[in-house]
Amino acid sequence: MKRYLHLLLVAALAFAVLGMMAPARTTTAQEAPSGVFSGAFDYLLPPEHHLNSFARGGLGTNLSSTYRSFVELPHAFYMWASNEYVPLLGESWGFADDGSYYWTKVNPDAKWSDGSPVTADDVVGTYTIGRILGWSQFKYIDKVEKEDDYTVRYYFIDQPSLVAERLILKEYIVNAANYADLIAKAQELIDSGATPDDDAWSALADEIREYRPEQLIASGPYVYSLDDVGDAYMTLHWQPNSLFSDSVNFGEIRIWKGETEATTPLVLSGEVAHATHVFPPATQEAFQDAGIRLITIPRGYGPALLFQHDHYPWNIKEVRQATALVIDRAENAFLTNGMGATPTVYMSGLADISVPTWLPQDVIDQLDRYEFNTERAEELMRSAGFERNDDGIWADADGNTVSAEYKFPAEFNDFAAASLNAADQMNEFGFDITTRGVPWQQCAEDIRNGDFELSIWSWASGSPFPARQFWNPLQRHNYVGLAEGQKGINFPMQFEWNGEEVDLDAMITATGAGLDIEAQKEMAGKVALIINDMMPFVPLNYLVSVEPFNEKLVAGAPADDDPILKNPSGSDHFIIYDLLTGVLRPAE
Repeated sequence: MKRYLHLLLVAALAFAVLGMMAPARTTTAQEAPSGVFSGAFDYLLPPEHHLNSFARGGLGTNLSSTYRSFVELPHAFYMWASNEYVPLLGESWGFADDGSYYWTKVNPDAKWSDGSPVTADDVVGTYTIGRILGWSQFKYIDKVEKEDDYTVRYYFIDQPSLVAERLILKEYIVNAANYADLIAKAQELIDSGATPDDDAWSALADEIREYRPEQLIASGPYVYSLDDVGDAYMTLHWQPNSLFSDSVNFGEIRIWKGETEATTPLVLSGEVAHATHVFPPATQEAFQDAGIRLITIPRGYGPALLFQHDHYPWNIKEVRQATALVIDRAENAFLTNGMGATPTVYMSGLADISVPTWLPQDVIDQLDRYEFNTERAEELMRSAGFERNDDGIWADADGNTVSAEYKFPAEFNDFAAASLNAADQMNEFGFDITTRGVPWQQCAEDIRNGDFELSIWSWASGSPFPARQFWNPLQRHNYVGLAEGQKGINFPMQFEWNGEEVDLDAMITATGAGLDIEAQKEMAGKVALIINDMMPFVPLNYLVSVEPFNEKLVAGAPADDDPILKNPSGSDHFIIYDLLTGVLRPAE
C-alpha cells in the first residue's frame, strides 16, 4: 500500500494521464457471439423495475455494480494491483496543468445501441442531472463544461482531488437524448441561480426520479427491455454498436433472480455459472464437492449495526459505546460468514486494512478497540443513569428500558446471521431487543427513511480512499446524503467534540481534497478519532467474497495469483473487465 500511495502521489503531482493502454489481457474478437453467461442477482420485477438510470428501481438497483457496466459504461476500470485506470468509454483523461479542473475524453468510436455517437453532450447531461440529485462528485467539483465534441472539463471547487478523479471515471454515462427534457429543465434551474434548498430544486429532483423511459439506450455491449425481465431470470441481449461488441464472447447475459437461498441450488445444478452472493461455509463445501471452483476476492465492506439516533436511548453516546463492548465481534464474524469474515479491530470507520496506510501512528495508538468487556459496558451504562431492573433489563430512572426492534434483510444470510447474533449478545447483557426480518428492498428503504430503531447495512466501501470509506454509512445513510424527506440514521454531523465545534460532513469530504497525501492522512486521523469516540454505528466485521465459478460453463477465469483478483467486488469486479475484453468465454 505504501507503494500504492507513492504512485498515486507521483501521478497526481505530475498530472499524468493514466490508463491510456489496457493491459494485454484480451482475446480474439468475434462478430456474432452465441454463448450465455449466467449470473444471479435479486432484481425487482416490473412495475417496480424500470429503466430510469437515476432512480431507485432502475439500473443501479437491478443490475448492481457488477452487471451495470455491461449496459452503461463508465469512463474507466480501475486495476488495484497496478494502481491504474484502464479505458472503457473514455479514451483519455487527466488533471489540468494548473490543477483547476479534471478532463475526460470519450472514445470517438463509442456509439449507443441506436447507432448514435456517444459525445461530450451525454457526459455533461449526465452530470447536469447528477447535480440536481446531489451526487458526491459535487462535494469536489462545481462546473462541468463541454470543451469539444468529446472532451469535458470538471472544475474543482477548491483543490484537485484524487477522490474526485475516481468518482468521475467510475460514473456511468447515460444517453442524454433519453433525458433531454429533464436535462434542459435542470440546466435552466442551475442557470437561474437556484440552490438545493429551493422548492423548485426538490420538485425537479422528484420529477427526475419519477421519470420512466420507454426504452434503454446502451453504450455497453448488452441492452434489455422490461419484456426481458421475468420471474425466474432477466436477459441482457448483445447489441452490435458498443466499443466492446466485437470482444465479448456471450450473446446473452442471463441474470437469475434471488438471494442466497434461491441461488444455491441454481449454482449446484449448473444454471448459474458465477454468483457474488454470500454463501455459508457448508454451502461453499458443497460447491467444492460438486467440482465448482471458489474464487476469493475482497468485498470492500462489512455489516454494521445502525442506530436510529432519534430513538432513545441510542442517542446517548455511552449506550452506543456499551453496545460495541458487549458484542463479541470474533463470534459475530464467524457466524456472519465463517472464514469469509474478520472481526473489526480498530473501530475507526476505515477498513482495518486501510488503517496503517491512512492513519498516523499516534492516532492508531489512541483508538479505542472496544474489546469485548461487559464490566466496562456496565460502568458506561451506570454513568449514563441506567441500572438493571427486577427483570435484569437495563432501565433509566423513570423505568424506561433499553428496548428496540432490530430490522434486518431476511434474504441476506450474512447480514441476517450477524443481526441475530448481535441481538442475542445484547440481550444477554440485559438489553431488550427483538428481531424482525423484512425483504431486503424494504429494509434498505426503511433505513433511508429513518423507519427503524436498530438495523444493519454495510460500512466502508470498495474504494482505496478514506473519504469514500467514511462516506458509508455516515453520509450515504444519513440526512446529509439522502433525498429530501429522508433522514436515515439521523446522526447529527455538526456538534461539539472535545471543546471544539466540528462539521463531520465537511471533514469527511476534506479527507479527499487536494493531492497532498499527508494532509489527507491528518484529516482522516481526526475523523477516525471522532467516529471511534462517538460510535455512531458499530462496524461488526469485514467481509471476504467467496464466489462460485463453474469452469465447466465459462472458461478464462483468472488464476488464483492473477493480480486482477486484488480488485474488490462491486464496480471493480474482475468479471466486468474480463467479460468485456473477451477473457471470459464459453467453456468447450
